[in-house]
Amino acid sequence: MKKLLITTCVGLVLSSGAALADEKDDRIAMLEQQLQMLAAEVQALKEERVAEKQEMAEIKAKAEQAVSLAASIEPSAGQVSDDAGSAVQTEVDVTMSPSPKFVYGDMSFQPFGRVHLDYAVFDDDAADHPNGAEFRRARLGMKGKVAKDLGYKVEVDFANDDVALKDVYMNYTGIEDTDIVLGHHKPAFGLEEMTSSNYITFVERSAPTAAFVTGHQLGISASHDGGNWSLTGGAFNDGAGRSSSDDEAWALAARGTFAPVADDDRTIHLGAAVMHRRPDQANDNFDFDSRAENAVQSSDSVSANFGNAESANIYGLETAVVYGALSAQGEYIMADVDRSSTNSDLDFGGGYAQLAWTVTGERRPYDAGSGTFGRIAPDNPFDPANGQWGALELAARYSTIDVTDGNVLGGEMDNYTLGANWYLHKHVRLMANYINVDTDNNAVTADDDPQILLFRGQVDF
Repeated sequence: MKKLLITTCVGLVLSSGAALADEKDDRIAMLEQQLQMLAAEVQALKEERVAEKQEMAEIKAKAEQAVSLAASIEPSAGQVSDDAGSAVQTEVDVTMSPSPKFVYGDMSFQPFGRVHLDYAVFDDDAADHPNGAEFRRARLGMKGKVAKDLGYKVEVDFANDDVALKDVYMNYTGIEDTDIVLGHHKPAFGLEEMTSSNYITFVERSAPTAAFVTGHQLGISASHDGGNWSLTGGAFNDGAGRSSSDDEAWALAARGTFAPVADDDRTIHLGAAVMHRRPDQANDNFDFDSRAENAVQSSDSVSANFGNAESANIYGLETAVVYGALSAQGEYIMADVDRSSTNSDLDFGGGYAQLAWTVTGERRPYDAGSGTFGRIAPDNPFDPANGQWGALELAARYSTIDVTDGNVLGGEMDNYTLGANWYLHKHVRLMANYINVDTDNNAVTADDDPQILLFRGQVDF
């Protein structure tokens, strides 16, 4: 019995060992199979990596070929060829002054504009002048160069829902100190007229300037800068917005200026201008008219509107003095009109004188090369948090105009104006004018003497 038990136990042990051995062999076989699969995957990844390296090498080689080809075609690094095949810089320089100016080689582009918003209150006399507001100017434009010495300027006024061309021209500056302009621009006449409306001392130019100077015309002109003198002359047709059934009006104009003194604190300006005008041949008509030095007024104050005119010669004398924060300026304009043999010739005239004082000490800048004044820039631009309030200017002006002669009864007007200008910033100005008007019995409304409060908010860029 005992022997049987021993034999049975030994058999069970041997059977269990055999089973364990078989199980171990199966596991080993499975592990070997898994290792083979992993090895196959590793081999596949190695092959894929090698393929990627080869592909990257091919891409790099193609890129190097492209760079080499581009270098052989382009003039040099950082340049391209313009339409003429010459090398120009590819980088665009941008500056702010105050609008962005883009410069690309010899080419440039700069947008600009101005907004003048007026409001007037009338103390009526003989005529009813409605109080009101208007955009006196709302202009947008662009200027720059298309080549080294070839420039352009385009400026359009959208004030009060109307569209009017202002400076629209091309110019050439390839001759030293000379500018040749072709297109729509002002004939050179008068200090007040040639100074930008952004910089004039009063809200409006004087009555004689408004009556006798033509404004923007189509034409060609040339100006030369002599350092402390200038000379400008040109030939003009008519305004861009006018057309005629006969030969259009045309004019010849010339202006010369001289500044015997022009330094940082002192200026003496002298100038003279002449313009020969021919009227539109459809009606042989001239119209010398002016409002009371404001644009809100709905009708003219004086007006000499007559026909049978052959020509008019307009003469102007101008002078100005600046001494530190003080400035004085004046002009006289005379119109000599030739009429047909059956009508008498006519003589009209007018002028103004003004004084200004910048209370905060800033000086009115002057450009002797063009014979014009620039903008007053406050030393301390408006910043109440830091105790800065801008610049303050006080001014007074007397103007007179007489457009009555012979059988043309256009009227006579004298204006007395007090003004204050608050320069918040170099490009922002608030203005106020008080105007006392005195007209005679030949005015558009006889003896109409209103008093006017005129305000302007102005920004330019």
